[in-house]
Amino acid sequence: MEGRVGNKDYKIAVVGSRLLAIGSKLAGISASYNVSEPEEVESTLRTLLQREDVGIIIIAQTLAKKIRDRKLTYAIENSLMPLVIEVADFNEPQNETDQLRRMILRAVGIDINKMANK
Repeated sequence: MEGRVGNKDYKIAVVGSRLLAIGSKLAGISASYNVSEPEEVESTLRTLLQREDVGIIIIAQTLAKKIRDRKLTYAIENSLMPLVIEVADFNEPQNETDQLRRMILRAVGIDINKMANK
C-alpha cells in the first residue's frame, strides 16, 4: 500500500507480530515485518527510518515498549517523516485516546490533556 505526498509516493511499513504482519499483507501492505526480539525491533526500525520511500511506520505497542536504545526512542517520538504510529497488536487492549493525544502533540505541539484541564 502506498500514499502520495506532492509528487512522491510513500510506502506504509508494519512492524509487529506474525498475525499483524500477515493481516497487513492481506490488506495490501507489502513492507510487513514479523519481529519479536528487542534487537530485531531496533534493527528493523533503524532501517525503516532511513528509507526514503517509507512515509508511515506502524508498530505494535508491545514491540515499541521493547526498544531500549534511547536515541532510537527519541528519533521515533520526534519523527514526522516517516510518521511512526503505535497500534495495539492482536489480543492487546486498545488505548486510542492516548495514541491520538500523542499524535496531536507531535503534529501541532499542543497536549490536549493539558488544554482540557485548564
